Amino acid sequence: MKFNFSLESVLRVREHEEKVQKQKLAKKISEKKQLSEQRLRLEEKLKGHLDEEGSEEFKSLHNLKRHREYIHQVHQKMEKLNGSLEIVENAVDQERDKLAAVHKERHIMEKVKEEEREEFLEKVSRYQQKVMDEIATQSFSR
Repeated sequence: MKFNFSLESVLRVREHEEKVQKQKLAKKISEKKQLSEQRLRLEEKLKGHLDEEGSEEFKSLHNLKRHREYIHQVHQKMEKLNGSLEIVENAVDQERDKLAAVHKERHIMEKVKEEEREEFLEKVSRYQQKVMDEIATQSFSR
């Protein structure tokens, strides 16, 4: 006798859903990492230009104005990046929650499978014991 789990197809679906959810989470984490790296590069760039501002003597008011506008643009990019980063962090949290829920569903199916397997093994054991008892009874009665 071979054990066949009655809900094997459901378990495979749950495993596939968990795999897909892990991929989605990995994608969001990668996106978050890219945004964080962009933010760090912008911070370094901004710091470099702010340090440059104190040491450089601007030859004209026009150069000073352009420099200030550039710094303002970098600040605006930083604000947008921070907003995007916050959105992605929320998305990562949501994906983690979804992954936890999918994992829980898969785990439940595995528990059901294990319980069904234990029942099957007990049933087989009882059947084998019955056969052994019958053989012993027939041997004794001869």
